[in-house]
Amino acid sequence: MKFLKTFFATVALIAASVGPAFADTTSVQIIDAVYGGNGCPENSAAVGISPDGQELTILFDSFIALANNQAQSRKSCNLNIGIRVPQGFQISLYDADYRGYVAAATTGTLRAEYFFAGSRGPVFTRTLIGGTDYFVRDSLATVANVWSACGDSVNMRVNASMRASGVGMATVDSFDLAHRGLVYHLRYRRCV
Repeated sequence: MKFLKTFFATVALIAASVGPAFADTTSVQIIDAVYGGNGCPENSAAVGISPDGQELTILFDSFIALANNQAQSRKSCNLNIGIRVPQGFQISLYDADYRGYVAAATTGTLRAEYFFAGSRGPVFTRTLIGGTDYFVRDSLATVANVWSACGDSVNMRVNASMRASGVGMATVDSFDLAHRGLVYHLRYRRCV
């Protein structure tokens, strides 16, 4: 009997300590996204937020860098993502997926910086060799603990750019609506 009481007390303690990480997902929600830059001018992207407010997908039409052997080309897109955070919680970006295409004889350099307004965050840079579609994931949970301020709504910022060198184009694009673009995933916890 003492073993069962100890076992149930231990399970309750574990559940209490793990519970905040799996809080009600309807209380933390992505509420909007605004974009701008020479890679994503006004009305050149489709913004989609999942019904539960947990995922954001942005599909680009104009995020294309063109190179011609004599000059590199760089296109950028800056995102401002509004997120509703209830009192007593803070959020962190978990990962970000990028898909696109790099033409043959072209090298693309994809760079992205992630941060909350008023702070600095990690920068990811990837070199993509041409002649292929690409899929890359920036796994922020494994390299940085960038957490928002505690409670209330916050603005998460992402500054992304694509540089092309060689001859051809490098894109972050949206031809296949089911598999192209960016997908941002959030994690959250109780304030410490």
